[in-house]
Amino acid sequence: MGACVSRPKGWAMGLSKKKKNGGHRQKRIIRRRVSSSNKSTNPQHQGSMDSAWFDCTSVMDSERGDEEFYSVYDDVVSLNGSESALQRTREGGGDESDRMQGLAVVQNNCLPCIPSSSPPAVENKLSFRKRLGPSRLSFKWREGHAAAAAAAPADPTLVSPRAVVRRPIAGSTIPYCPMGKRMADCWSPLEPNTFKVRGKNYLRDKKKELAPNCAAYYPFGVDIFLSQRKIDHIARFVELPVVNVDGDVPSILVVNVQIPLYPISMFQSEHDGEGMNLVMYFKLSESYSKDLPSHFRDSLTKFINDEVERVRGFPVDTIAPFRERLKILGRIVNMDELSKLNLNTAERKLMNACNEKPVLSRPQHEFYLGENYFEIDLDLHRFSYVSRKGIESFHERMKLSILDFGLTIQGNKAEELPEHILCCVRLDELDYNNRYHLGT
Repeated sequence: MGACVSRPKGWAMGLSKKKKNGGHRQKRIIRRRVSSSNKSTNPQHQGSMDSAWFDCTSVMDSERGDEEFYSVYDDVVSLNGSESALQRTREGGGDESDRMQGLAVVQNNCLPCIPSSSPPAVENKLSFRKRLGPSRLSFKWREGHAAAAAAAPADPTLVSPRAVVRRPIAGSTIPYCPMGKRMADCWSPLEPNTFKVRGKNYLRDKKKELAPNCAAYYPFGVDIFLSQRKIDHIARFVELPVVNVDGDVPSILVVNVQIPLYPISMFQSEHDGEGMNLVMYFKLSESYSKDLPSHFRDSLTKFINDEVERVRGFPVDTIAPFRERLKILGRIVNMDELSKLNLNTAERKLMNACNEKPVLSRPQHEFYLGENYFEIDLDLHRFSYVSRKGIESFHERMKLSILDFGLTIQGNKAEELPEHILCCVRLDELDYNNRYHLGT
């Protein structure tokens, strides 16, 4: 390939002054020839640069720190292995043939041509990178990045300088503990009949009863992931098991509870930031069609298919999504143990008032339907200020608490009662510290 480096005036004259100026003068001459590539205006060589030297992945590689910066000069030396002759030229040693060979290394390897509109050579490598932009030069990668580039996809938007992390297996971060045993930082299955729900005659007597001892979904794993921003549709980033169950509803239910970890402010305009994702995985009951009544199965089908219903109101009726009936059931099992801690009066009243009190998840929820799963995202970032303050004060007490969590679909008509449990699980003294960061 022909030379694309222009020759400034007096370039040969500088070579004839070896004895007078010494090695330092020769070193500056070589570097000036490298920077003189900015002045190349030959359109033929400019076109060859676009096809041979344009490196789309250097955009991602430029995110590394200055200590990993590799100059263009190093790339040129590494192209044909003629470093020894060039090194002798830089040091001012060697004969005339060595110096000419060293210059030929720089010239014949055709430094990357910079358009004439680009700024002149700069004083340091940091400003050089900022002015020219990473996409115009091909920087040298470390050995690890070269191996990753070979296996990377062709699409440059999918290339990342960070190592590609394999998707975590669902339920791999929190261990399982059999029901009846006490072990910290684990999860356990829970009997559905431990929750109180609307009974058969609730519309007349307003009394709640223990739920039937059958649920639509049963737990098989729990995860906690930390993230700088809340993660929606988290099922995309985990490896779910393959479950083949024929039916009208998905075989896997994923519940993603998004909990904020940043300080809460009353006048907060953005409801996002650092937090944790408490993810619970449930599998469809094998006796789903046998144990659950038809009215609950019909309600679940409407819920998943996002159907709407007419709601009586004043002065006119309204149309509401069926998913707005989703109701959260939660309670602290070891309330007496936590009461012995150093709780102030407001915290104690808040915990007693909210314990075992069901709450509709609307409108702080989102739903995602996959190939064989259905995901429910409960966004606690958008809860009221009082609720978020209570969650903030509960962060450090979470590793001392035994929590029972459940979901149900609220029954508003006599033919939709009694309510049944959609899913439930027990969380024993979970510790979110030092957990896996997902999506960062």
